[in-house]
Amino acid sequence: MNKEKTLENLKYGEKNKVRAVSKYIAPVFLVVLLLNSRICAEAQSPIIHNDSIRFTMAFTSYSVLDSVYSPMKYHILIENQPNQIILDHYAQMDTSMIFSLLGDKNYDWATNLILYNLYDINAYMFSAFEIKTREDWIGYFQERDLALWKAFFLFKQTAEKRYWKYFQFSE
Repeated sequence: MNKEKTLENLKYGEKNKVRAVSKYIAPVFLVVLLLNSRICAEAQSPIIHNDSIRFTMAFTSYSVLDSVYSPMKYHILIENQPNQIILDHYAQMDTSMIFSLLGDKNYDWATNLILYNLYDINAYMFSAFEIKTREDWIGYFQERDLALWKAFFLFKQTAEKRYWKYFQFSE
């Protein structure tokens, strides 16, 4: 009889081990699933192709508020959704990735427009020269914008933080 009880206890102990292991497997599985979904989300980053970018122009007139003069300005507004996720993604990109996109004929136009929107650079030339497509932008304006972004990011990297908020490109 003792032998039967010992076998029964062994079987009961094995059941407890299975229960104990299953208690830990579920959280581990959940963590693996979450990590996998995060990796997949990063793989499908919101980098916008030239063919899929949609934007509008907005104009703000000059104003004086508390003795601070704000000049008139043309703004590029990105219409692609989700807008904030796109802007946040580009804001977190390192400079080499941005210039890689600006040098790629499939992403240069879209990246340029997103940077104008993200850093709120005056986009008067888009209105003055009626630039609405990549073809309108190529040539002089593309080279001009590449020079603008090189100067912009050089300043951003070297300027003291306290001066960064006052930075404005004079066009």
